[in-house]
Amino acid sequence: MVVQAFADEHWNAYHDIRRAVLFEARGLIGYDANHPDDRRDGHFPLLLLLENTPVGAARLDLMSEQTAWVRTVAIRAERQGKGYGRMLMAGLEKFASQHGVKRLLVNAARDAVGFYESARMGCH
Repeated sequence: MVVQAFADEHWNAYHDIRRAVLFEARGLIGYDANHPDDRRDGHFPLLLLLENTPVGAARLDLMSEQTAWVRTVAIRAERQGKGYGRMLMAGLEKFASQHGVKRLLVNAARDAVGFYESARMGCH
């Protein structure tokens, strides 16, 4: 199930997943858990929960009435390659559709392009 991060425990998991996967695993430093984009109006931090355990995180940024950016998609390292990324994207797409989004855009890291291509998402 994909849920929007509201509770402190969800925010903590959201940042833990993104920090580990998108920064530490890539040898990057400087992750900002207080970055204003995460709480900006029209930006939705999302978590993939499996049996109430956070497995993945992403953010959906509304750009116009019908267009949104998919940002910072991350699945815990030990859960990667098992279809959870597709589950997260399916939940994200459903969430986006409920907000009137008809077009999703993705600016993916080079090592993630294959995921989006194989998932055949309606993203550009």
